[in-house]
Amino acid sequence: MASVQNGLESLFESLGRNWTPPAPTSKPVTGLHVYNSLSREKVPFVTRDGSNQVTWYICGPTVYDSSHLGHARNYVTFDIIRRIMEEYFGYNILYVMNVTDVDDKIINRARRNYLLDDFRATATNPGQVTVEFEEAYAREHLKQRKQVEVTIQEHQRARSSRQMDEIADKVKQEELKLQKIEEAKGRFEKLKREACDLGGKEGVEKLLSGGIADILASHLDVKGKASVTDHAIFRSHAARYEHEFMEDMKNLGVQVPDVLTRVTEYIHEIIEYVQVILNHELAYVANNSVYFDTKAFRDAGHTYGKLNPWAVGSSELASESESNFETTEKRSSCDFALWKKSKEGEPAWKSPWGMGRPGWHIECSAMASDILGDCMDIHSGGHDLQFPHHDNELAQAEAYFNSSQWVKYFFHSGHLSIDGLKMSKSLKNFISIKEALQKYTSRQLRMLFVIHAWDKPINFSEAAVNEALGKEKQFKNFFSNVQVEMRQAALEDVQRWADDEKQLQRRIQEVQSKVRVRLEDNFDTAGAVSELLLLVKDVHSYIDKCNSMGVKPRIFIIQKAAVYITKILSIFGLSDAGRGDIGFGSSASQGVASAASLEVVVAPYWDAFCLFRDQVRAAAREGAPKEKLLELGDKMRDENMVDLGVRIEDKGGKSTWKLDDPEVLQREREERLQKDKEKLVQKEAARRELEEKKQKAREQKLQRKQQQKAGDGEFEQVNAGCLPRIADVDVEGCRQPYKVLLETKVDDAMYNVL
Repeated sequence: MASVQNGLESLFESLGRNWTPPAPTSKPVTGLHVYNSLSREKVPFVTRDGSNQVTWYICGPTVYDSSHLGHARNYVTFDIIRRIMEEYFGYNILYVMNVTDVDDKIINRARRNYLLDDFRATATNPGQVTVEFEEAYAREHLKQRKQVEVTIQEHQRARSSRQMDEIADKVKQEELKLQKIEEAKGRFEKLKREACDLGGKEGVEKLLSGGIADILASHLDVKGKASVTDHAIFRSHAARYEHEFMEDMKNLGVQVPDVLTRVTEYIHEIIEYVQVILNHELAYVANNSVYFDTKAFRDAGHTYGKLNPWAVGSSELASESESNFETTEKRSSCDFALWKKSKEGEPAWKSPWGMGRPGWHIECSAMASDILGDCMDIHSGGHDLQFPHHDNELAQAEAYFNSSQWVKYFFHSGHLSIDGLKMSKSLKNFISIKEALQKYTSRQLRMLFVIHAWDKPINFSEAAVNEALGKEKQFKNFFSNVQVEMRQAALEDVQRWADDEKQLQRRIQEVQSKVRVRLEDNFDTAGAVSELLLLVKDVHSYIDKCNSMGVKPRIFIIQKAAVYITKILSIFGLSDAGRGDIGFGSSASQGVASAASLEVVVAPYWDAFCLFRDQVRAAAREGAPKEKLLELGDKMRDENMVDLGVRIEDKGGKSTWKLDDPEVLQREREERLQKDKEKLVQKEAARRELEEKKQKAREQKLQRKQQQKAGDGEFEQVNAGCLPRIADVDVEGCRQPYKVLLETKVDDAMYNVL
């Protein structure tokens, strides 16, 4: 069995390596090497003609729901690469992105949301929800159980280890979906009694808020999909999430594409594209649908499955993101729809084959071909799109142009995973971009992607995020320290270089060379950041050495290092500082400065200063002690300046200031206040504990005195008969009455020292 699998692996490898390097007429612009999914190895990057003109098509969003961090991983990653190619290597890029605004996911989600809203409006008591959900759960649970079984069987029939691995991931995904359905049932049972007690609309809303909406909506869709015929329902749904996606990209600092294409705006071109493939006899019509003929495509000398040949033949992998993939209309299970006959409850357009709509894959081939022609330099997307989407795109375009290579370089970004599974809406294991931006800044999320290889998976975890936050903090501290040195420097200072300055200059040159080597090696941004942080360490060491020797650092060499580091971080999209500036910059402040006068920019700072001055003068007039004045200074530092994004640090009797993100400073202040509060609580607890001990000691002392008095009475009675009087005895410098037993005929136990 192992030998058979190895043989299949070799066959698949040979099938997939059907890639011809570009043969430009001039020398390549750079020494850039990239990982090309078509060749499955790093190869020199060369444009079609050897110039610096690059054509690039990226698969855009399917706008059926909110975007999550998995999408951010893809679009921020390629934004970083795009910036490096344009701003570092000097390429001119035509960047095209599509928006899928009609497909199975959008149709199903729009229709189900519409039906669910209608049900929500008409349901009057929790009993109606319960009846519908119980029926819905039984259907969805059985359906998903069968899907898990089918996927397991597919895994057992896998023809190669690579196919086995990919279907194994699919099994985990289907099992997680089943688990989510069962968890929804559990939540429903917990809420049912409370909802029944509430009754009416309030009870209905209680049940629907318990995470059962998707299951119920799917059930309502089965019953009522035929009633949804208005195209506006589908278009408004897609438009809403397209707008949300573009806002998310803006908030993440992703540059807009040069060209944006929507499927609904390209229906005519898509129909013509399908017709040409039919004319080339590489597709066929069946029951008003059009299918791509993979056998005819191979027989014509083409290769199907260039990117992921081991996935070909797997229905589970081929049906990704498509409903009704299995149909008796197809000649082969590998064939796929170019044009789908529309069913009840679906949007439809006129075509030579009847009313229908585009298949999922045809849109990208048709729209990219319309803008970029018969060949493009780069095509990119998430790793999960290799098969079937991108392999089918390639087949369609090569069938249309009768060519062998439509794309020169295919880039696929690594997955962002949680608990070993890719982040996915269908798996309900995602964090939306909006949620992420409430916890982290866009720069922190971008730093997370910068410090990981762009084409390798990332496991989203606290450790991974903390690593990104730590590196951001190192750069922030560096920029702040350099700016402090610059403010304290004067032109009159000694500028002559000694060995230390010459050594630092050599280090700057070394890092510049190493960063280029890193970026030429498949955009190794993680390695480039490591080189920059080594330079940060070198500059800090230089400053510390100067301070220990009592000499001022040569400010221009420090500034040169900081400007270079800022430049590279700016290219990565981590800084919006201007040319020659230092630091991460500030979009907010730059926006104000460009739109208004200097007075508007400085007003908050001078307002804070004038308020502080008024408070100090008022305290002085009242004869306030110095502690009050110090308190006002601390308040200025910890409240007014923090809210303005100014960090004031007290060192050696002097104060220095650094600019920072107000939200970061406020968060640090809250953490300090929380720690101070905890210390006060601990201090109060310790005080109470001590007071309790003292109180207990006082009570014990009083008890002893009471026992002493009781003992004295008994002693006097005994003493009257046979004993001398009590003597005062000096104990440790204090005269205290101790009963001294000089003679006794009484039991010793009666004369304990009290």
